Amino acid sequence: MLGTSCIGVVCHSSFVLLFYLNGVTGLALVNVGSVSLYATSAFLLTRGLAPWIAFSFVIFEVLAHAMLASYWVGWETGFYFYAILAIPVLIVADFQRLPTKILSVTGATIFVIAMDVLVRSRAPIHALPEHVVDGLHYFNLTAALSILIFMVGNYFWLIKRAESQLHLLATTDSLTSLLNRRSMVDAWRFEKERQESTGASLALILCDIDHFKQINDTHGHDVGDRVLQTVSETLAANLRETDHLARWGGEEFIIMLVGATLDTAVRIAEDLRAAVADTVIETDLLKGNEPLSVTATFGVSAMPSDLSESLEAAVARADAALYNGKRSGRNCVSRHDQQDARDMVKDAFV
Repeated sequence: MLGTSCIGVVCHSSFVLLFYLNGVTGLALVNVGSVSLYATSAFLLTRGLAPWIAFSFVIFEVLAHAMLASYWVGWETGFYFYAILAIPVLIVADFQRLPTKILSVTGATIFVIAMDVLVRSRAPIHALPEHVVDGLHYFNLTAALSILIFMVGNYFWLIKRAESQLHLLATTDSLTSLLNRRSMVDAWRFEKERQESTGASLALILCDIDHFKQINDTHGHDVGDRVLQTVSETLAANLRETDHLARWGGEEFIIMLVGATLDTAVRIAEDLRAAVADTVIETDLLKGNEPLSVTATFGVSAMPSDLSESLEAAVARADAALYNGKRSGRNCVSRHDQQDARDMVKDAFV
């Protein structure tokens, strides 16, 4: 709104000169008042003082000037365009509570209708030359349309930004910025459909940070959050763009590898394990600012293209492998063989 106030100062200063040169001294003085109101509004905004007062000044000036200018130099000059624009401005403004907004919009609407009834058919007090009237009309029309385009464009941009933020909140984990559980399920459905048509291999990796509860108990949950963020960044930095990485819950992450066999997935998991073990968590929250290192255990399973199974079943196999890795001493990679997967599916139908 500061920009609007500055533009108002410039435009109405020009109107002061225009009307003074054309002998409309009264309207020139009205525009001096308009300049004062816009300047006061700009002053309040730059000082951060009561923006709703500055907004009220602008709305009052727009409506009052539209009425006086239309009455003084005629309806054809187009100053009433700005009064019409005041209505959508009042609707989208966030300075007012809903009851006040309803009253303001209703009042402005009644004002515009009354102005049309009382002024449109009246002869102007001061008849300007035809070329001046035409010039004012098209200037005001162009300005009003420009303001309308700006308002609608800005509102559209705000809506798109809000939609983007809502989509981000719905599909990502707020702490790590990774995909959330729901998004991983959607990604699995997409990749599974593609696997059925192309025969491409898929593999799952479950990653669980070792002794994470002890980290939280010893250093606090803020340090635990930093560990989750650092591990997620490490995992993401060592994966391909075609792979899917999500926070599965708590200190557990899930990775879906596209076009990877079980052996390939095991090698990738081993690289990830080494990368996590080499990562140093640095944060001012640690006592003595001493760096903290963590390890993680990985469970790997493949999703054969010739088997029809749910994501839950594939995750259960990776989780079983992860459990075996925890029992084996942690900081390792454990695999669930494809033949075991086929046997599990067969047993389910026996």
